[in-house]
Amino acid sequence: MTMSPWCKSALALALLLGAAAAPSRSEAQTVTLKFSQFLGPTSFFQRDVVAPWAKELEARTAGKARVEFYDGTSRLGKVTEQASQVMAGSVDIALGLRGAEGDRFPASSIIELPFVVPSAAVGSRALWTLAQEGPLADDYKDYKLLALFVHNPGLIHTTSRRVVVLADIKGLRLRAPNKTVAEALEQIGAVPAVLQVDDVMPAVRAGKLDGIVTNWGNPLPGFNDLMKIHTEVPFYTSAFFIVMNRARYEGLPADVRHAIDAISGAVWVAKFGAYWDEWDAPVRAGANAPGHEIIVPDATAMAGWKAGLKPVTERYLTALSARVPDARAAYAKLIAMTGGGN
Repeated sequence: MTMSPWCKSALALALLLGAAAAPSRSEAQTVTLKFSQFLGPTSFFQRDVVAPWAKELEARTAGKARVEFYDGTSRLGKVTEQASQVMAGSVDIALGLRGAEGDRFPASSIIELPFVVPSAAVGSRALWTLAQEGPLADDYKDYKLLALFVHNPGLIHTTSRRVVVLADIKGLRLRAPNKTVAEALEQIGAVPAVLQVDDVMPAVRAGKLDGIVTNWGNPLPGFNDLMKIHTEVPFYTSAFFIVMNRARYEGLPADVRHAIDAISGAVWVAKFGAYWDEWDAPVRAGANAPGHEIIVPDATAMAGWKAGLKPVTERYLTALSARVPDARAAYAKLIAMTGGGN
């Protein structure tokens, strides 16, 4: 059958329009990953952690992989739901706070005990190592684990009462960031309240708290305006995670997975020591202002803190062992790596 000139023209036009409408090979393969975190759009997490990682991923994949950001002001920014959102597939990647997730990642809570972590660099490396080699691995088995990290030691900050020795903390109403710290505070006579970031300073202003147990590099607005006495006892640290939906990761093109692997894991974890030192600096400097006092307990007082908090650690490990049989072995390995403990 001979095709008429009109039919040939129509076919050519149809092929041309079809080619124009079809996505190019590169467009069809573009990957968009949803990444959430619980602080604001201008926070240090967004500025220094999430955004640079996303930029590097895009560069390594020549634009094939791109990241959409969801921060604490978005519907996906709740601090209590970061890991659960990843599990559900609402987001692909999330940066979250372990202590805000209830009983999730229980084995990792051992790093939050008193006197365990001397610095963010040492603690982050130890937490990551334990999650790769053994006792903490089960915490993250349902995820693609991209990074773990902790902040520099959390201290005791009060509005007016001087806290030098352990007995000075009795009766103080103190914000605790998680159940681990709350249990420690309660055991030594304080009155803890577990509050998330947005609720802390309003509680202080309302007179419901006498102080806050937190690190220097915190995102609490007006912190140095109200916290005047700072006691440098390494009371705890907080564990943070960056996890990815495992099925989403495994379904990505190989080159995108390789790019994610290249900029995550130990490489990413190693950056957090310097990050926290930088984030701590302005808040720590603000505590040198008139009206502030920074208390550094001497060796005798510090020994008293350690002795008083040791039973707290023992009780916590005993309780945790009911859920995590290797809790004590994990703690021993952790202490060997950090040089901490009481």
